[in-house]
Amino acid sequence: MCLIDTTDGALMMTLYTSTSLARDIVAILYYSIVLSAITVVVAICIGTIQLLSLISNFYEGKFWDGVDVVSDHYDIIGGAICGAFVVFGVVSVIVYGPWRKWMEKERNARMADEEESGTRVKKSDDDPKKQIGKVGNAGPTGRSSVDIP
Repeated sequence: MCLIDTTDGALMMTLYTSTSLARDIVAILYYSIVLSAITVVVAICIGTIQLLSLISNFYEGKFWDGVDVVSDHYDIIGGAICGAFVVFGVVSVIVYGPWRKWMEKERNARMADEEESGTRVKKSDDDPKKQIGKVGNAGPTGRSSVDIP
């Protein structure tokens, strides 16, 4: 288990310090969400097995016998967890490219619609010096609904 935790820590450090991902905030968020989701699902499964194992001490029956069998095989469960991290990690890497292209296409289409309807200020009109101290979205006039003095 120590080896698995060390490997997981090394992979997470690689993810957060990778020079190829350092410039891509969306990729960092995407992989963080995927790893967090897998971790939450695994924690819920392990917690459920632990809780059912405690309850099985007070009850008898086929279901509780099955719970006892499962709780006696944590080595297999640990291997399945490692396999799940590898499989979902590989799947998330494969899915990221097409997902990112689709999201960029949707974002560009939304921005084009906003520019046509006049609800978005064009990038060429934005002056970074004017935006200092502004909070909120700038409207067609370039002024925010809330200005910080």
